[in-house]
Amino acid sequence: MKIEIEEVGLREGLQSNNVILQKHEKINLVEKMIDAGLNRIQLGSFVNPQKVPQMEGVDDLFKYFADHRNVVFSGLVLNKKGLLRAIDAGIKYVNISMSASETHQLENTGKSKAESYTYIEEMIKIAKNNGILVKGGIQAAFGCFYEGRISTKDVLSMVSFYKNSGVDEYNLSDTAGFATPGDVQKILQNVCELIPTDKISLHMHDTFGMGIVNIYEAMQHGVVKFDTSVAGMGGCPFMKGAAGNVPTEDFVYMLSSLDFINKDSLPDIAKLIDCANYTRQLFNRDFTGKVSFFKDSYNKFMREK
Repeated sequence: MKIEIEEVGLREGLQSNNVILQKHEKINLVEKMIDAGLNRIQLGSFVNPQKVPQMEGVDDLFKYFADHRNVVFSGLVLNKKGLLRAIDAGIKYVNISMSASETHQLENTGKSKAESYTYIEEMIKIAKNNGILVKGGIQAAFGCFYEGRISTKDVLSMVSFYKNSGVDEYNLSDTAGFATPGDVQKILQNVCELIPTDKISLHMHDTFGMGIVNIYEAMQHGVVKFDTSVAGMGGCPFMKGAAGNVPTEDFVYMLSSLDFINKDSLPDIAKLIDCANYTRQLFNRDFTGKVSFFKDSYNKFMREK
């Protein structure tokens, strides 16, 4: 099994921290990610910088890394204005996302789910007409701090909408971090009846420490695409209480122990650890990543092993 990792720290991590990184710091962080072997990196979101100042200058990042042909750089857009900015910046893979939670969708975009379907369908058409690959994101697919449990029927309705709109990938997001392996099993059993498994990706937050277990459960159903974040950065400014994402280095550590995983495609875990600790220096704070936090213990274990 070959696993595809999309590094989302440049969006999830930055938008959830009060520290505003400078352009050269963001570039250094991305270059470290590339050097570690990450070939799918989300550079940020095209949102109003007055509301999310951490995303200031995301256009420049895409233009700066335009010549890195071996890396897929993606970005999140929430409306047509953001999409047009992304197109102008040369984006090749865009995440067009909406929430399965009515309240969260209103908090995030100021529009209801019913209103959102119309403009999102238009955005997908614009992106596809410009030769851009589209990831259709379903936020709060496993639960919401505002509304609690989300109906599987609602999630499947959104999957069908994206299918009819012609997206290239379907991203199920546990925005609040409520999911359990049982929830993942239930959702995937239903979703996989509608769309091919290789077009599904998961975005798991780790609020209750279930993130990496939920990913393992998804792998048992044939899912191979996952969003993770170096050091476990992350959260959602419009979902109070959401914890960070599954740490990239912890996920790779788990993958490296499994016989059914193609090891040749995995990033370099030592470089991921250095990347995670560089992130801690940038923000002057700790995150949830375990392998990078206990770097000395990990190195000692690997030497003795």
